[in-house]
Amino acid sequence: MYHGSPKAGLFRRLAAILYDVLILAALWMLAVGLALVLVTILDNVGLVSLAAYQDQADFLQKHSIWVQLYLLLVSAWFYLYFWMKAGQTLGMRAWRILLIQADGSPVTLKQALLRLGLSLLGVGNFWLWIRWGKGLALQDQMTNTIVVKLTKDESKELNLHRKAG
Repeated sequence: MYHGSPKAGLFRRLAAILYDVLILAALWMLAVGLALVLVTILDNVGLVSLAAYQDQADFLQKHSIWVQLYLLLVSAWFYLYFWMKAGQTLGMRAWRILLIQADGSPVTLKQALLRLGLSLLGVGNFWLWIRWGKGLALQDQMTNTIVVKLTKDESKELNLHRKAG
């Protein structure tokens, strides 16, 4: 339905990423808070010992590679969930852009995973400048997806009529 819409440009994509990073920062804070609670529980039941650490935060800092992997998984979940569920992250919704397959159908899990890896933390969007006029970022070309710009009416209709749950 939306595959005839114009493709989203670099500015709109980067603005959506900026919004998403703000949301991700809140998710990361929540995730680290949960990790601190988990370490406290594990210490109380005797599965880990905090004797060699100043506190739970010191424990997480000394095991930062695991915390970083955990936060990477939280970030991946955020994008995969929203791309698969709605074709839009919250930042994409605010900037009225939609991720779909080139034929207009929703993206598959395989496409979303490939897209996540190929986007190179948003750097893949600069491919729009290299291939000026095509409207496709690196991750778009490699996964047969497009990011389209929605009109206000299309965005309103899409978000009002989407099934909850």
